[in-house]
Amino acid sequence: MDATRSAAESRQRLVEQLLARHASGEGGALEALWREIYGEVHRLARTMLSREGARRPIDTTVLVHELFLKMGGATFENRAHLFGSLARMMGQIVIDAARKATRERRAGEYFADEARAGATDGRGLSLDTQAIGLPRDGTGELSASVIGVLGRLDRLAPRAAAVAAFARAWMHRELSGMDGGPRGA
Repeated sequence: MDATRSAAESRQRLVEQLLARHASGEGGALEALWREIYGEVHRLARTMLSREGARRPIDTTVLVHELFLKMGGATFENRAHLFGSLARMMGQIVIDAARKATRERRAGEYFADEARAGATDGRGLSLDTQAIGLPRDGTGELSASVIGVLGRLDRLAPRAAAVAAFARAWMHRELSGMDGGPRGA
């Protein structure tokens, strides 16, 4: 047991030294720290995600790597502060991933419903699918393509994606409000 305790204390001292070197701005200290704590952080992430059940919004390894990117230039006072901060950041990443998955799922449902409505009653927004390289009867392909494009836009410019989705929904509501004509006209 003394050997195990000694190894744990030695590892803790190394983590504290790497934290101090990182706080002083030493290049490479963060990467060295990350290599030292990676296994422990991965176990923490796996435990956190196990609470999410079957519908985990993010993979464990992806969560750990997102965490590394998120922690960036942050400094930590000690090991306890480090792991407390990492746990909070992980929670934020999981929440963001769950929200994104919900948005994507809802967008898929919305666009699928809209594509079906447009195909059956002619009141949906019309889009020249051939002009963008899709077959005229490919509403399923169109929905998947729109969702894919909005997903890429969301990664590049989340606010622009939100505006695009809002604008599309607003225009659909406005244009289908009064006998096919705009509301308030």
